[in-house]
Amino acid sequence: MIRIVLADNHLVIRGGLRALLEARNNFHICGETGDGRGAVDLATQKKPDVVVINVNLPVINGIEATRKIRQAAPDTNVLIYTAQNNADLIREALRAGARGYLSKSAPDEQIIEAIEALARRRPFYSSSASAKLFDEMTISVRGDGNGVRLTAREREILRLIAEGNRSKHIALVLGISQKTVDTHRTAAMRKLHLQSVAQVVRYAVRERLIQA
Repeated sequence: MIRIVLADNHLVIRGGLRALLEARNNFHICGETGDGRGAVDLATQKKPDVVVINVNLPVINGIEATRKIRQAAPDTNVLIYTAQNNADLIREALRAGARGYLSKSAPDEQIIEAIEALARRRPFYSSSASAKLFDEMTISVRGDGNGVRLTAREREILRLIAEGNRSKHIALVLGISQKTVDTHRTAAMRKLHLQSVAQVVRYAVRERLIQA
């Protein structure tokens, strides 16, 4: 049974999602809310497998709520479900810890596929988001002044390290092996000439991967 929290300030959309998902034998809606703070609270209390969240939420927006959910409930995966579809927003969602990004214009079958993928700890992006992500998979970053480039995975792992997570926990969160985490960590730190966790934290703050 996949446990799901819905967070959308549009009652009609939320009701439609609930009806669609409750028709599935393997889905259970364990909570729903119309604002970002409610999403964080529900995720913290219920520890669902997946939170489906809109970006434009009152109190706390969906991106900030995603970041807080990932901190409070690291085993919960977040699916951004929004009408917006621009590269900057997708990148911000990834940095916040979202594992999926789906347009509200996507067919019903894709929301089912997305939730099932995230429940198995696999990322899922709609075709339109994937097209934009293609150019974002290798992100230019400041480093030693020589055009250092990190992959999205290396950047994600550095963010998690800067937030105080150890390799074992990062592996669990990302659904990969600890050896793979260490490989990405070593590669990223070598590219950026970072020698310690303290330097990783300073880099993450400078690049706005985390908040100071």
